[in-house]
Amino acid sequence: MKKRMTALLTTLLLALALCVPAMAAVEYGAIYDETEVLGSVELTYQGEQTLPQLTEALGIDLRVDVFTDEGVENSSVSDIAVYVYENSGYGCGEKRDGVSLTLLLRGTENGAYTLSETDWCVYALLDTARGSAQELSDVVRDAVSPYMVQRAWNGEDMTMSATALSQAVGAMAESVENYLQAGASPEVTGDDAEAQTPEQTGADMNYIFDLSDQLSFEEWAELEARASDISQRHGCGVYVAFVNDFTEYGGGNDVYKTTYQLYHANELGMGENRDGIIILLSMDERDYAMFVYGKNAEYAFNKYGQEQLEDAFLGYFGDNDWYGGASHYLDTCDEYLTLAEEGDPVRKNTLPMYLIVVAASCMISGFICIMLKWKMQTVHKKVEADEYVAAGGLTLTKQYDRYTHTTETRTKISSDSDSGSTSSCSGGGGSGRSGKF
Repeated sequence: MKKRMTALLTTLLLALALCVPAMAAVEYGAIYDETEVLGSVELTYQGEQTLPQLTEALGIDLRVDVFTDEGVENSSVSDIAVYVYENSGYGCGEKRDGVSLTLLLRGTENGAYTLSETDWCVYALLDTARGSAQELSDVVRDAVSPYMVQRAWNGEDMTMSATALSQAVGAMAESVENYLQAGASPEVTGDDAEAQTPEQTGADMNYIFDLSDQLSFEEWAELEARASDISQRHGCGVYVAFVNDFTEYGGGNDVYKTTYQLYHANELGMGENRDGIIILLSMDERDYAMFVYGKNAEYAFNKYGQEQLEDAFLGYFGDNDWYGGASHYLDTCDEYLTLAEEGDPVRKNTLPMYLIVVAASCMISGFICIMLKWKMQTVHKKVEADEYVAAGGLTLTKQYDRYTHTTETRTKISSDSDSGSTSSCSGGGGSGRSGKF
């Protein structure tokens, strides 16, 4: 009787502790974040697209819950994981198959959060006909553990923590998928499985981030493969991100700042210098930004190169041709990177300008010389020096200033709502452009 009462009290305490903070938490689909500081483009995509799609395809519920220690000081993370799974409607089918990754973060004085090695757990339920829940839990735990290290959750850099969580979610999804496919029956892995349309997963989505569903799966898969090939061949990451509202990802109302923050938060780029280029398009207000980072990338895409690159694809996006715009962007990036590797990067040709300047200078000088010579035709050399002075000398009889007119110059101030307007930007350790499309 005493044990039952203890269990009941624990359940009630957990219910009160978890329901109250949930009012202010952030949900990214299958990912619940009570801290409200772990958001990122990739994490949002995983919660709204990757995990739900795998859940539907595999018939197993995939969830990630991040709680704080406020009000649950006496509860272990495993108790919280079990309680939430059992009481939040998690699970698929009669057996309620599913896997949840639960983190219990500890708040710090500076408003950040830390995670100890004992404050996270993996909970799994699985029909015995499909495999062992314990084996599945162990497989997921082994896949996730490299991203739960203290270095990534030191309470100093929450951006690094968000990146670690995103990588953990990708590892979780991939390990569950591999485990179930390895133990699937021939009916599941036969011709019917091959006929099914594959889904985007966090492990595969590395270059084309379609968070606003502008591309079909076939279009996304083809662009993702091309972007991967270009990036690997040139050692420079080439990325595209479609979002609904860029202000949801930090950076305030500055689309360029949001773009470079996303680039760094998700550790994009290739090589030691993380060379790469990314374009971000926000659908709500049709905002656009380009960010170039790394020595080699900025050599291939300098200020002039960025302007020319923009001209190659931005018009397609302006016409809502998302696939066409992304395709021309990738092709042009491939061309510019190839030219840079050959030592002939895209640069503005200054020779015509030099020729024009020289020719104009010669013409102006010649005209002046001709005019001076023409005016000197009536001038004759005098015999005596005093003959050059007019009789009586020079006498000033009156001197005054007369107001004639005022010159006023006006310059148009471009509005943020000007359609198709873009301009150069800098910041985030790199350079780029931003505006409207």
